[in-house]
Amino acid sequence: MKPYALDLPRKVLFGISAADKLTQELPQNAKNILLVAGNHVVKNGLADQIADDLRDGGKAVNIISGISAEPPLEDVDKVILAGRSCKADAVVALGGGSVIDTAKAAAAIIPREGLCADYFSGEKTITEKGLFFAALPTTAGTGAEMTKNSVLTEKSTKIKKSLRSPFMTADLALVDPNLTFTCPPELTAASGLDAFVQAVEAYTNPAAGPYSKAIAMTALVKIASNLEHAYREPDNIAARSDMAEGSMLAGMAFAPCGLGAVHGLAHPIGSLLHVPHGIACAILMPYIFEFNAQEAEEDYAVLAYTLGKTACTLADAAGEFVRETKRLAKALNVPETFREYGLKEEHFPFIVKNCRSASMKSNPREMSDEQVLELLKKLV
Repeated sequence: MKPYALDLPRKVLFGISAADKLTQELPQNAKNILLVAGNHVVKNGLADQIADDLRDGGKAVNIISGISAEPPLEDVDKVILAGRSCKADAVVALGGGSVIDTAKAAAAIIPREGLCADYFSGEKTITEKGLFFAALPTTAGTGAEMTKNSVLTEKSTKIKKSLRSPFMTADLALVDPNLTFTCPPELTAASGLDAFVQAVEAYTNPAAGPYSKAIAMTALVKIASNLEHAYREPDNIAARSDMAEGSMLAGMAFAPCGLGAVHGLAHPIGSLLHVPHGIACAILMPYIFEFNAQEAEEDYAVLAYTLGKTACTLADAAGEFVRETKRLAKALNVPETFREYGLKEEHFPFIVKNCRSASMKSNPREMSDEQVLELLKKLV
């Protein structure tokens, strides 16, 4: 039996209109709320709507936005300083994964000494709970509301890695499909493909216990069955609901065991070439999954059978699963390589050097530097 630990939000509410319960779920003594909002929800008025609901409930609200798609440490610092300035006693994130990760890190650091770089470098560590933190995802993709880490980028070095602590896990996650209806098609595709990869990497992770495998399987079915519908039919409530739940479940699945080489490579490639994270994952997944299937054939075959493939042998089924990932990416207008993003051989040393994260270490098949280089050559 494989040991595993679960560091998940203290309370999760899923369903249509779950966001309406935010005020009543916040602690009574939380009077000053820092609302970290994505640019999109500021423009469409959702941030003001949430803020007004909080004010009607007797809360003082300060809104901060302008978070970058690949959040640098400076964005976290901006939120930290805003929280200290308004004497925030709770942080609410309303947005996609970048917004949630930024707010999550800030909530942990606001009542402590220093700024984000002190913790990102390892000079300081997060050893106790910070401010009350609530996450309301507006995309169905990253699962950031379920995890204990924030993926951040150091601008000067272009290094992208996780700031991680069990004390960073959200106190409250409100997963409301209504919040995803204004997500544009290209972001629906990118975030949904990220969730798809998360579910696969959780299931095939060598450290995955029965909890992760069961949840990952459920997540994969929901995502694979609904992503294209949500992409083409943005008002399809059933597809949006299943995508929101699938993304949440994918986050729950990988939280105890980690991810794999798709994410390990997507991070340095994304930070270097400014590729949207979900797109980087989608480009990489068929190449990585085909590589991994030589070591974890049965796992990929099981996933193929789960998605309705009918190959007779494990090898054929694993191959069908890889082909399905190619079909899905193409259907969502994802390019097959990083050529249009400017990937060149001169970038290879940086990628090889900076891909050795925890995700690479938990890949089902070890990838040597030489094998990473061979893969990158196919992606130019």
